[in-house]
Amino acid sequence: MLARISLFALAVVLLALISLVPTLQFPSSAEVSTFIGPRVWPLTLIIALLGLGSALLLITWRDARRGTTYDDELAALSHPPSGSVATQRFTFASTRHWWLIAATLIYTWLISEVGFLFASIAFTLVCTLLLGARSWRTILITLVVATLLMQGVFVTLLGIPL
Repeated sequence: MLARISLFALAVVLLALISLVPTLQFPSSAEVSTFIGPRVWPLTLIIALLGLGSALLLITWRDARRGTTYDDELAALSHPPSGSVATQRFTFASTRHWWLIAATLIYTWLISEVGFLFASIAFTLVCTLLLGARSWRTILITLVVATLLMQGVFVTLLGIPL
């Protein structure tokens, strides 16, 4: 198990290092007309990926040196007690992640059809419902706050008109 985690962490670190070169070729904020350039967000993600992948790799190596094993815990999780037989059903709760992925794909398509702001409001509404909000007051507050944040961040802070 430690070998798999180490391999995964190493792959994450290598992905971050390989992605660093093309990301540094994006224009900076000094080269474009917006407050924050196109390089900032991908570079932030790559730095986070590099840091978290390195941390996972170091923690895994530390645990291997200490002799910590995860095989017993994994075996206990994969084999439920003999008295309970778990059957998988396709309920809304068990397929919620697929609905969120579908909503994200539709949102991506909808941006070009109706515009960013309206598509984002619709996406926020759908995601709020998918994540379990049932009170219309909560849903309305979420929509208003999300809309104000989108307007505030993109128009006011970044200078990108919607």
